[in-house]
Formats: sequence, structure tokens, C-alpha cells
Amino acid sequence: MGTHVPVFRENDKLFHKFNPDLGPGRVEKVDGRRIVVFFPLTESHLTLAADDKALRPLPLGAGQKARLEGEEGEVVVDAISPSGVLLADGRTVDPVLLWPLAPPDDPVERLAALQTDRAAAFRNRLDGLRLSEIRQAAGLGSFLGGRITLFPHQLDVAERATAADPVRWLLADEVGLGKTIEACLILSRLLRTDRADRALVVAPATLTVQWLGELYRKFHQTFVLLDRKRREDVVKDHGEGFNPFEAHRHAIVALEEFIEDPALSKQAVAAGFQVLVVDEAHRLERAKGDAGSDAYRAIAPLTRIARHVLLLSATPLEADAHGFFRLLELLRPDAYTSEDAFLEALERGEPLPPCTSATRRVDIGGLQPRVPAPVDLEEAPAAAGLTGDEKEDAADPRVAWIARQDEIWRAGGTAKTLVFVHERATLSVLKERLESATRKRVAIFHEELTPERGDVEVAEFRRPDGPSILISTEAGGEGRNFEFCRRLVLFDLPRDPAAVEQRIGRLDRINRSMPVEIVYFRPPGGFEREVVDLYERIGLFTSPLGGLERSLSDVEAAIRRAERFAKAGKALPIEALAEEMRRAADARQKAVYHHLHQDGYAPEKADQILARVPADLDARMERFVLDASDLHGFETAERAGKSTWYVEFGADALVEHLPGVAGGARWLGTFDRDEAVRKEDLDFFASGHALVEGLFRELEDGARGRTGLLLIEKTGVSAAGLLYVFRRGTGIEVAATGFDGSPRPEFAELILGRGASIRGIRPENWLEILRKAAGGRTPDWASLVRRLSRRMLAERKGRKLEAVAAFRLMR
Repeated sequence: MGTHVPVFRENDKLFHKFNPDLGPGRVEKVDGRRIVVFFPLTESHLTLAADDKALRPLPLGAGQKARLEGEEGEVVVDAISPSGVLLADGRTVDPVLLWPLAPPDDPVERLAALQTDRAAAFRNRLDGLRLSEIRQAAGLGSFLGGRITLFPHQLDVAERATAADPVRWLLADEVGLGKTIEACLILSRLLRTDRADRALVVAPATLTVQWLGELYRKFHQTFVLLDRKRREDVVKDHGEGFNPFEAHRHAIVALEEFIEDPALSKQAVAAGFQVLVVDEAHRLERAKGDAGSDAYRAIAPLTRIARHVLLLSATPLEADAHGFFRLLELLRPDAYTSEDAFLEALERGEPLPPCTSATRRVDIGGLQPRVPAPVDLEEAPAAAGLTGDEKEDAADPRVAWIARQDEIWRAGGTAKTLVFVHERATLSVLKERLESATRKRVAIFHEELTPERGDVEVAEFRRPDGPSILISTEAGGEGRNFEFCRRLVLFDLPRDPAAVEQRIGRLDRINRSMPVEIVYFRPPGGFEREVVDLYERIGLFTSPLGGLERSLSDVEAAIRRAERFAKAGKALPIEALAEEMRRAADARQKAVYHHLHQDGYAPEKADQILARVPADLDARMERFVLDASDLHGFETAERAGKSTWYVEFGADALVEHLPGVAGGARWLGTFDRDEAVRKEDLDFFASGHALVEGLFRELEDGARGRTGLLLIEKTGVSAAGLLYVFRRGTGIEVAATGFDGSPRPEFAELILGRGASIRGIRPENWLEILRKAAGGRTPDWASLVRRLSRRMLAERKGRKLEAVAAFRLMR
């Protein structure tokens, strides 16, 4: 069935879709492919193309409101007869004198007046409404918008934490299991669901920029690093005495700055925050009978005024019951009357308050193994680090070994090596010597870099074509994630085994996809060799020792004592220390208090949690967003990469505004989660992204796609009727009826399952179809639509009608 010039005759009434201010018009002259239309509301005559897609007929039908020429007010059509139009007040009038009112936004009235949208717009609305329900994922919804690999234990704790109100939670998972991601999931949900507006993240200075990037790149959340310079800018903009926290509702501040400037805590309290997140919360120390450390005194007032509080600490209850109690006290001061009461409750085996999670590696399994790669040296280095003495450093066997191996690693495609050193001076010398030997740039990370510069160095190192080596001091051992590195090189071995564990922990993380290769150097003898032997005996290079800080501190003390007496020939008590570590590790494995964390994560939860994630969520999102972008006239172009697209809200767009999106915005992104995780330079088009949420809000508030005339071919059925889309809670209900008024659910299923074959029908062609079906008689279309819709709406009272379409199924 081809399209043709619509059959407009003299005295027909019509409506201009894109110029509603004209009001209804009457055709006064038909001249081939042109018509002359009179619009009485503006008292204007316009000559228009008869096939103008914006022209919509306004046929009269029973129940329709109209204006009678020469009279004030409205009349209602009761029936159409050969002698004229019968009005509800009993009069019969000439149809030429009746002016149907312009159709309102009500979908039924729009369809009755054949003021319909494109079939593509109707289909996109249907796709969007169904996706609105599906993306809720039975409660996981807002978590799925993050650019993250979905780990069940992280989704589990985020869901459990946000089920409470207020959310006051201690995240105490073992190192490497993703506490930062869990905190971001919880924080993002609170902000996206309007349970909170103002949020403050407090973290060590070395981690502030990382938090900034994690929230923005992974969760579409824009925070401001409220450092000294930014606070000074606030003063310049708003004047002395203005509270900087009032200028930025989502802020990140270094813990050290709160310690250095006591006034900062008072300003944060005065501004008020609904959400407070504190990373490395074990730094909030408070001895028994003491007022607490500077960090504790600065942050404790914030925990009292914030409604929602998240504390992150990898120190387990078994290792530091006192420190654990102090953190619980900040979250739930009502839970225990004293520390003694807390300890007594532990002894009785009473569950902890439902505000803690402490997932262990053994709870999830499947993590990559640690693979020691010792390098035996023929001669001992002159010093633990590099001395700066050119002659001595040139003879250091470790430097030459790394330079040789870097070439081998790069040739074999296994580059990306993180080298840890203890001293800042060693870093500078090692960087210079490696760059000279390899003629390649070496990236660095140390405590004297600004947070911004440190973030740039790590980002450069992460790039596939970036430096193959990054040298870091202990500053990179806390909080920074280098799971993408192939290997770790321990250039020297700190006397503190906990520092070595922290170094290894930068690679040994849950999202690692390859074994953790740990390179360390074994001198032929001497005290340094004893330290190596001890670390090997306690399993430092083969098993995670996080949570054994107290025992590790005993090992450190023993090392330092032995070092003082090494010249006198006193050896390290390796076997005794190894036995102590074994006992501590066994105690940790038994985790005497672990079962007290209420409803903790267990492996059997995994399948149940992941089963709630819709398998086709990414594909549905891609279809909805791209179709909506095309309908709005956005520029879209496929790019290299899985489900990767360029989208631009350009000057040729058909809309001037999209909620939350500025004109001229452009994105290069992907709809595929795995691709987004691999390539952080791409946007992730998922829940929470500005374009995605803008399109959903426009769908919710706008009229696009609320009516349609649909033709579905090759269905094996010949039938016609009306399709209704209702809002039902957070989901939708789709129902169909034949023109005889009979419910036809099979038609609804047929249409929903055949989206690709749906085409639109122009109003004039639809009327022609109806005329042929009625044997040449013009049917009272408006009356039919209203009559069928009254029955359908009465059966579904209380449900919102989102859209309605007429359809024709063809064999």
C-alpha cells in the first residue's frame, strides 16, 4: 500500500500538528496538490501542500466537543446522520458550521482525531517504558549503571546497606575485595534516589583524586576536590566568611586538611551533609579514656550531624576489637553502653548491630594466586636502596636486571611492571638509571607529587602505549589500584612486613585476571638474606596476610631488634616468628567473630543475585537510546569497538532542550559493560548517564509516541484493533481489543514480539482502509475509538494510560 496525496475536500476540518496556535482550519479550496485553508482563530488564509505531513484531519464523531459558528461556548456531538449533525442539546446542524476543538494531550482524543505520532516514536516509547521496568532489576537497578564488573558480594552489601534508613555502615572487607566500589554503589544510590542531596567524602590526600575519578568515571557522579586552592577561590567569589561547603554540594576533602585546619570541621558541620564517607577509617583512633587523635576529633562531629555515614576499613574485628568498637561507636552510639559491654557481647556470641560487612577472600573464592619470582643475586647490593653514588649504584645488580628484563617483557607483550622502593631518593636515582639504560620514559608516584599529578602519572602508566615501568614509594601502597600490572618488583624489602603486604595488595585484587607475579631479590647472605628467608617462611609472598597487623607488628619489632645486634652475630628467630604467624593465620581463618556480622555474604548467594541482572539489559538500552536520539535529530555514528557510538546533540536537532543535557553536548561511548570497563576513556551509556537519564525524563514528561497507527505485516493473521499501554506501579501493562470490543491478548503479544516489522500508516490512508472495510461508507472513527476506550479505561481504573495505537495485522 503506497502513500498518496490525502483526500482533503472542501469544508473538511484539519489541524496543523506543528503550529497548534493556528487552531482548527477549514479547507476552502482544493487546487490539485495544494489546498487553501482558513484558520478562524488567527483569521488567516494559508496555501498549503495537500501532502504536508503536519496536516491532520479533524473528523467529527459522537462524544466530541466542538464550537458552533456564531455561538459562544462548546457543544457536544451526539450523532452523525445524512441530514446533519445531531447535538446533545437536541439540535441538528450543518456540519460545515461545526468546528471540532483541537485535540488535547489525552492519547485517546488524539487518536480519535487521528493526530498520531510516527510508528518509530510509538515503538520507542513502548521500548522505553518496558526498559524503565527492566532496568530496576528487582531492586539492583541503580547499581547496574556503574562502569564496574558485577561482583555479587559488592551488590549484596550495597543492597543490604541501602535497605536501612538511615544508612550507617562499616565496610570492613579484606583488602582487595572492592570496599571503594561498595561505598560508591551505596553513595550513588542515595544521591540518585533523592535520599540525600549533599555529600562529603573524606580520604587520605593520596586517594582524593582517585575518589574523584572513581565517582565520575564509574558512577556518573560529579564531585569537587575542595582543596586549599578551591577554598581560596570560593572566598574570592563569595567574600570572606563564606562557607566553602555551601558552594559545593558534592565535595571531597583530604583527611590531612581536616587535621591541619580545625576550622574546616566546624564549617562542614555548619553546612551540613546528608552523606559522609570516610576512607581508611582506622585512622580515626581513640584510646580508652582519651579524647581521640586529631583525625578522630576532626571527623567525629561530622558523623553526628550526617544522616548517612559510611566508614571504610580493612582492619577486621579479630585483629583490633578496640578499634572496631570505636568505629561502631561513631555509627551506632546507641548500640552499646560501653566498650566493656561490647566485649562482653562478643564473648556471649551476640550478633553485631546490622550495620557491618566483612567479606573475606575465602567467602568468594576464585581470586588469582600469588606467584613468587625470586631473583638470586651473586653479590649483595651496597645498600637496601640506591645511594646516589654513581660508582656504587652502577654496580647494583638489581638495576641492571630490571633494565634487561624490561626489554624482554616488552618484547613478549608482558610489560606493565610496578617497582616499589622505600626511599624517595632511591626513586629518583632508579628512574634516571632505568631511563638511561632503556631509553624509555619511566613513570613515578610518590608523596611529594600533587594528587592531580599523581593521577596523571598512573593514568599514563595504565595506557597500553604508556610507560612500561612505574616506580613508587610507599605512597602508592595505600588505596591505589594497579590490578592491571603484570608484576610487582620489590626493589628493596621494608623491615615492616605489613608494608610489603600493602605493596602486594595493590595488584592482588578481586578484578585481576592473571596471577600476581612478585619479584624480589635474594642476596647470597647477610642480614638482608635473613629478612628474605623470614618473609618466605611466613608466606608473605604466597598468601594474603591482611588482618594480621598485630602479628606482623611483632615480626617488625623482631626484625628491628635483630638488625641492631646483627653485627654481633645474633640471627633472626625465623622459626619462632613463623610459628607465631601460623597461629595468627589459623586464628584468622577460624574467624571467631565473623559469624556475628548479620546476614553476611556467602557464596551460595552469588547465582541468586546475578540472576536478577537482565541478560539483555545493555542491548535494550542501546536500542532505546539510539532510536530516541534519531527521533530527536541527534547525530549518531557507529565507531570501532563493541557497541560503541558517537552521539551529538547538534544544531540540527529537532528539540531545543533535553532534561539535564545542554545543547551541543557530545559523547563517545559504549553500551557494553565489559567494553566500558576495559576502556575508561569511553562514556558508559547506562543508568545514571546524562544522555540516558535525559531521554527517560523526556519520555516521562513529553508527548512523543503516545499515539500511533501501526501496520504489522507477515503475522499470519488478518485483523485490526486498538493497542493500549498502561502504567502499572513501576511497570507497564499492554492490552489489545478488536474493533468488535473483544479482548485480544494474543494480538498484544504478537505486536510486542515483532518490533522490527512495525511500520506506520498515514491518517488519510488509515481512513481509506476503514472506508474500504465499510464498503465505501465513511465510518465514525472518533466514536469508535472513544467507545472502545471507555470500556478499556473502566476495566483498568486507577492505572495511567501511557499510549494508545490503532493497528492492522496482515498475513
